[in-house]
Amino acid sequence: MNILISFIKLFGGIALLIYGMKLLSSNLKKISGSKLEQILISVTDNKFKGLLIGILMTVATQSSAATTVIVVGLVNANILKLKNAIPIIMGANIGTTMTSQILRLTAIAGTSWLSLFTPETLAPIFILIGLLLIELSKNKKSETIGQMVIGIGLLFTGMITMVNIASSFSDLPILSEILSKLSNPILGVIAGALITLLVQSSAATVGILQALSTTGLTTYSSAIPIILGQNIGTCGTSIISSIGGTKNAKRAAAVHLYFNLIGTIIFLVFIYSYQYLVGFSFWENSIGMGEIANFHTLFNVISTIILFPFTGLIENLTIITIKEKNQKDDEDDDYLSVLAMLDERVSNIPSLAIINSTKVIEKMGILAEKNFRKSMELLRNFDSSQLEKFQAREDAIDRLDKEIAAFLVKLWNQDLSEQESITITSLFKIEDDYEKVGDYAYEFSKIIENMHESNLKLSEYAYNDLEKIYNIIEDAILATQQLLKEQNLNSVIEIQALKEFFSLQSQKYKNEHISRLKEGKCNVETGIAFLELLTVSEKLIDHCLNISISTLNYMTNKHFITEQEFRKDLYETNTEILKDKLNECSHKYAI
Repeated sequence: MNILISFIKLFGGIALLIYGMKLLSSNLKKISGSKLEQILISVTDNKFKGLLIGILMTVATQSSAATTVIVVGLVNANILKLKNAIPIIMGANIGTTMTSQILRLTAIAGTSWLSLFTPETLAPIFILIGLLLIELSKNKKSETIGQMVIGIGLLFTGMITMVNIASSFSDLPILSEILSKLSNPILGVIAGALITLLVQSSAATVGILQALSTTGLTTYSSAIPIILGQNIGTCGTSIISSIGGTKNAKRAAAVHLYFNLIGTIIFLVFIYSYQYLVGFSFWENSIGMGEIANFHTLFNVISTIILFPFTGLIENLTIITIKEKNQKDDEDDDYLSVLAMLDERVSNIPSLAIINSTKVIEKMGILAEKNFRKSMELLRNFDSSQLEKFQAREDAIDRLDKEIAAFLVKLWNQDLSEQESITITSLFKIEDDYEKVGDYAYEFSKIIENMHESNLKLSEYAYNDLEKIYNIIEDAILATQQLLKEQNLNSVIEIQALKEFFSLQSQKYKNEHISRLKEGKCNVETGIAFLELLTVSEKLIDHCLNISISTLNYMTNKHFITEQEFRKDLYETNTEILKDKLNECSHKYAI
């Protein structure tokens, strides 16, 4: 019964350790806001700068997994190049060893006034200070700092609990037997990898091993392979985050795996070759908490020194093993890979989540534009084999719409800055409007399909008018895509000019078409189809304008409620540019 209680307390200590790490890591990220991601994005081809940033970022977040997940997300969004990600990942592996160096402090036995600086004393002090900050805080930042301080206290408390309980296991024969079996390098590496995969933290695995070392039963021969194995197991988080992502996201995760795998193989070959040929005098001696922390650091530093000059070869290895897919006739079939950007872990990093959300919305726009463009090709030369592709693209837009809406709702539950809140609200509106653009682009193709089935053909006049309308709408959709990517005011002005010019031309074409109907140059059925196409086109450009208004809202922190307010503001600040754009439209489309 006493053993059962001890094990319950041990697992409770492990839980406190892991929760303390997560609390510390998540609140450090909240305090830093988007600075960490911005620092990563600023990485250039300077490998040493990337290595240093990887170390510092992981020390700051106390999690190599957090760093690698962010790196994979940035590579997935094409913001960070794969070759620039490799040094950062190497640096993250060094940075994560700081946690084990901090945890070794629990082995310090303080006397007299020095006891005030031992983890046993500091843990409750940190928790008390953190609680006071939360209770007395008048803003979110103070509360976040309080939670971070509590995280440090819980981290120490968990480690102290583990050490105190583990030390009582020294008389357990089964523990001695298990540790003896783990001195087998293969079993030890596998055990270290599996435990790390389970707890999703290499630092936690090393912490557990450090606690077990207080029993005196953990030897160098059993600890070393476990430490090597946990470096492989920690790659699980980045691999999971890359599932369904782009090929480069998968390659970034593979870099993390290859780095640790190659490093482990090098260490295993060297250590066990030396042990077999010469022998380490300390091999079967008990290993302490400090020695475990030192070997953990030594492994990652030496692995980096050895492999750092070969980052190009590692990149080539990932390219060879994760190959390009064959290009398909329809590139829109890859939309599922874009959904990987909406990974739940990314939702905890608002700045990165906003970038990824924008990329997914951009994909909706690409699919919608393609349906509209292909619709005109269908009008020029009807091809029934294309109909399934129209439906597939519309289904893809609907799927993206559903996923991005759910993801943005999750983001609203995060601690957001005012600017992030405005941006996410605007993105929600943009996503909804792009879904409508997709709907009307698809409806455009359905009208043309129905015309073909009814054997209706537009008159030459109507066809020419529709070609002009198509050019206006096509340019409006492309302008919204450019606006979302570049956030350039010129695109906003261009869309407004296209909208105004369309309204004038649409009314003109309707009047001319009615005249042709009266003169018998067009039949009623074809006339109805033509007017339907004009109506759908009008809806399309309306939603393009809505997208430009929402984008301008978060570009300028303005809040336009109606199109009239937006138009008034645009004319007050950019009258001459708008007039020039309208003149351009007259020359380009009215011929």
